[in-house]
Amino acid sequence: MSEQSISVPESLAQLAQEKGFPLDLVKRALALGFPPGAIASQIQAGVDPQAVAAFLDEQERIRAGGEIQIPDDVMALAQKRRWSEELIKRALRTGMTMERVKGLLEAGLRADQMLRMIIITERIREQGPPATLEWMEAKTEWGIRVKPGKKGLTLGSLNVGTYGDIPDYWPRQTEMPRGALPNPLSPSMGYSIYEKAELWADNAADLYEEAIQRQWKPATHIPWDSIPSLPEPQEQALAQLCTYMCQNAIVVSDTIGKWLKEMSYGYHEVKVFLATVAYDYARHFDVFRKRAYLNGVGMGRQSPGYYLRVIKDARRWTEASTMMFIFNASFLLHLCQVGYYASRSEGDALIFRLAMQDLARHTSYGAQHLRYFLSRKPEALLEIDGYLQKIEAFFAYEDDKDPTLQEALIVLLGGGVGEEELKRGWRLLKRFRARWISDYLWRLEAAGMPERRKGLFFYLRQWLPEPAPAP
Repeated sequence: MSEQSISVPESLAQLAQEKGFPLDLVKRALALGFPPGAIASQIQAGVDPQAVAAFLDEQERIRAGGEIQIPDDVMALAQKRRWSEELIKRALRTGMTMERVKGLLEAGLRADQMLRMIIITERIREQGPPATLEWMEAKTEWGIRVKPGKKGLTLGSLNVGTYGDIPDYWPRQTEMPRGALPNPLSPSMGYSIYEKAELWADNAADLYEEAIQRQWKPATHIPWDSIPSLPEPQEQALAQLCTYMCQNAIVVSDTIGKWLKEMSYGYHEVKVFLATVAYDYARHFDVFRKRAYLNGVGMGRQSPGYYLRVIKDARRWTEASTMMFIFNASFLLHLCQVGYYASRSEGDALIFRLAMQDLARHTSYGAQHLRYFLSRKPEALLEIDGYLQKIEAFFAYEDDKDPTLQEALIVLLGGGVGEEELKRGWRLLKRFRARWISDYLWRLEAAGMPERRKGLFFYLRQWLPEPAPAP
């Protein structure tokens, strides 16, 4: 085939012109059967035109029947790997360089593997490229560039141009990433959440970045060797608290996993953030289990799990999110505050402080999602109120009927099981619970439910802060 009859694809010709690469070398490479995509890759990589011309000269000579000289060191490697001389020559005729052949020999490639590679290359050359290259004409926003900011190339910084248009409804049931060109052959993945209001939070991308950057490892970040045993009653109480934290983490992690597979990829910021949340709870399970076993106590008594079951049985993501990340996470923050206050070593304090760091992200997403949801669906306010009434009622029933956790907190705060110690522990626990209820109601107010204080379940009202006296 003469170079004059060679048709250079428009995109390849344009690339060669932009890079200052001689078009006659492109035509010579195409005439020798090299795929346009491979040629474009070499041009993009900045290959030296003189080196290309020398390579093409050698290829044209070989294919015209010229003699092939194989260096002694390559032949020595070939004999060691049981490659025949003809196999090497056949590889060179397909366009491989001697350096490439030598590299494959040094890598230990078997003769049969090399033969398969050669056959595939020959078929492509005989039949032409198997692809139409239509994918290169995808009508996406080619040319958009993103520059890293002060915090690096963050997930949110990619939302520029049309890639930053996050639709209210995502029409794709496939795993297509937002911004890609749809493929009509892709099967449905069965997603059931493709409305933005049902899962979105404006801070999801930033929370994802924070979660990634503030990862910690229980095995190495906690100074386990420097955590002494507490007096026996307090060590048992701490182990009971750790047992509850483990149990709670299992349920929340499972619940997130259940919902993640329902969320479409049009809202990937939320999906990837929630993946970090599931990992956070796996880590909490790990660290609190280790702390329970550290000084010889081990797991305590399982809690009934009534109100955790309500979370797992939620029928809507916003229901699950509100109960998990506003009510439950604020309660877990309360427990970590108790644990931090009662810590007698830097190691114990660090465990609870790092857990609180994670939980703060979870509550932040929960409040922001609920706020976004209510701003789009204000008519659902009574529905959300019902979710909260349900979770509060089940919590109250469990807290009242099974005092295990409450008593463990009293022992931990009071410093023992003596009468005065228990009284002190109860006084402190009431203060911590008042702080929890205040934080919980404040998060609901930030989410757009300032009236929730009036509907708070009666059992929880015992910890409402006393109103300021009238002047």
